[in-house]
Amino acid sequence: MHPLAVEQRFLEKASRLRGWGAGLLVCASLFWAYAVWQVLTPYGSTYNAVDCPAPVNSEPRDLYFGDSGRRHEEALQCASDRNWPAPLAALAFSVPLSAGGAALLTAGTVGMMLRRHDGEVRQATANSGR
Repeated sequence: MHPLAVEQRFLEKASRLRGWGAGLLVCASLFWAYAVWQVLTPYGSTYNAVDCPAPVNSEPRDLYFGDSGRRHEEALQCASDRNWPAPLAALAFSVPLSAGGAALLTAGTVGMMLRRHDGEVRQATANSGR
């Protein structure tokens, strides 16, 4: 096989690895965006149509230190209605996708850089021998 064909095949494989790595990182970032959206947006309670604040803006004081009253009851209702498994599952799925994507992207990029470096060294060696 011709050396140029071998070189071209190697660069195509490295480029494909980079593409898969970038794709996996995009998928992981979509999972992260979903989890962030779940934490930053307000939601409605299923009981008594209570409007619950976003979990990041909720006031834990109303939940833990209120003896009784409307704010304490609404805080308890909102805390019990929050669906936490969905954003936590999204974060759990993003971990292996991020690790695999970073590994593939790094392997492809390093392979391409080393091939280019090797070619430049060969060219410099050939030019210095003249």
